[in-house]
Amino acid sequence: MAISQDNPLLILRLKLISLVAIGAFLILGLKLWHLMVVEYDLYKGLAERNQIRTIPLIAPRGLVFDRDGRVLIEDIHSFSLFLYRSEARDLNETIRFLVEGLGIEREVLDERLREAQKYPAFRPLLIKEGLDMDSVAFLLAHQAEHPELRTLQQPMRYYRHGQLAAHVLGYVGEISQRELESPRLSNHKPGDIVGKAGIERTYNEHVTGEDGYRRALVTSHGQTLEDVSRILPKPGSELNLTLDLDLQTVAEEELAGRPGGVVAFDPRNGEVLVMASGPAFDPNMFASGITSAQWKELVENPNDPLQNRVTQNTFSPGSIFKVVMALAGLETGTVDRNTSFFCRGFAVIYGRPFRCWRAGGHGWMRLEEAIQHSCNVYFYLMGRKMGIDAIAKYGHLVGLGSRTGIDLPGEVAGTMPSREWKRERLGQPWYDGETISVSIGQGPVDVTPIQLARAVGIIATGKAPQLHLTRGADWEVPVDFQTSAPQFSAENLEIIREGMWRSVNDRGTGRGAKVPGFSVCGKTGTAQTIGREALERLPAEERARFEPNAWFVGFAPKESPELVVAVIVQGGGSGGSKAAPLAGKIFQTYYEKNWKSEQQIQVAQLYD
Repeated sequence: MAISQDNPLLILRLKLISLVAIGAFLILGLKLWHLMVVEYDLYKGLAERNQIRTIPLIAPRGLVFDRDGRVLIEDIHSFSLFLYRSEARDLNETIRFLVEGLGIEREVLDERLREAQKYPAFRPLLIKEGLDMDSVAFLLAHQAEHPELRTLQQPMRYYRHGQLAAHVLGYVGEISQRELESPRLSNHKPGDIVGKAGIERTYNEHVTGEDGYRRALVTSHGQTLEDVSRILPKPGSELNLTLDLDLQTVAEEELAGRPGGVVAFDPRNGEVLVMASGPAFDPNMFASGITSAQWKELVENPNDPLQNRVTQNTFSPGSIFKVVMALAGLETGTVDRNTSFFCRGFAVIYGRPFRCWRAGGHGWMRLEEAIQHSCNVYFYLMGRKMGIDAIAKYGHLVGLGSRTGIDLPGEVAGTMPSREWKRERLGQPWYDGETISVSIGQGPVDVTPIQLARAVGIIATGKAPQLHLTRGADWEVPVDFQTSAPQFSAENLEIIREGMWRSVNDRGTGRGAKVPGFSVCGKTGTAQTIGREALERLPAEERARFEPNAWFVGFAPKESPELVVAVIVQGGGSGGSKAAPLAGKIFQTYYEKNWKSEQQIQVAQLYD
């Protein structure tokens, strides 16, 4: 409807409303101009002083226990340093501050920053873990100057017993670029702490929790004003090991850091109770961020402390191999219980003399006696009759030359030689003279201690359970693992067990492992690391570097075995004097813990 020109009051009102509206818009415009132009710098600074920061809340990894529920690995509170690159005013100055103020190596920082360029600048970059309180105080004192640096409290892996069982437990560290690209760790992100070795690596996903985060409003100085949101982390799952802390402690104390290894397992179910390798290392060095100097010291150590000698090193088995020879000889019918050979201290075979360890010889020996006294000549003559392929067949049947499938990374397979093996590997024929050396565990036969322990476990029980270190967790069994024990004659196995019992309990070479009341059976080995003739040509002062490796492998009790123990002491010399007593300490500890107490209880019950 048109407005009448004859209504002056209405027209006046409309003009007043228009003027008010125009005035209001003018005032708003002037205010906006003042805010946007006059006070631009002020409000820009205020806005920059307050921003949302996402603070990671790292989930603790799961606890790890021994078989009796004692904590082996836990997480403790620690401080870590993070860099927020998007907030750095001068990154070069930040680097200088970290190098000069905290002593962080420039090369380490440069490498971290290079890797970080692949990811958004707002993602926090882990600079250093395990900060001491002096470093935390120093950073807090310079927070205003370097708001891009932030210390956060987060869990850090802690290995309660230091070096104890280090090669089983492994260690953790920051995920590498290579690991980020691997399918195994595809669900992880830069800066994550992951298992690098041992069960920490095998069961990384099991013990890894789910990280949370906190979104906070902070000032330009890093001061938190208020939390905007928060999601709490979820700890990783617990892991229960089969290790027995008491037995493990005894094994490592007796090994005393010497190069060598010890493994013990229950042949009824495959549970590994002991796995010790010497020398060892302290996994806590890695948890707090190992320095380049510490790493160099470890990798350049000629004794390879990072190497698990039980699963990752191979050795000539020496005379331990004679029990495998005995099995092969009996199963093929080459010998029987009453087969005798005469030992006069050497045997001339293929025109050359092969010596027994006892210069005067052993005289007439039957098989059980040959095992008891570890007569070389008996097994030389048996090996000549049997041939390398028959020996290799039975070596493979008890698992030599293939991995056991233990749930640890990096296990090696070793070598069980045969004619075919030499032809394929070296392109050369097998010479019959080589069989004689293999017959006493020398020559190209190479085994890991855990392989040899498993082989003796099969002889002890006729069974081949899967060896494992954990309870209630799955692992991938390698394709070359033999999942069931072959069917050997019970009578033949008993003959070998009798010879091994005599070795320990009837003045044999293994008597150092004897435990009264526990019926220990075993076999010693003294494996040369250099040929006898080459050794004799060396000056006397150099021969000590080539001392034989000392072996002992055995089980107990004879009637119903429940513990198999294998020991190797590198350069230890005689297996009877060095390895057997060490194994005896483990058998003794097991007996006192699991048998002696039960017998005492039974006796006490008789008098109740």
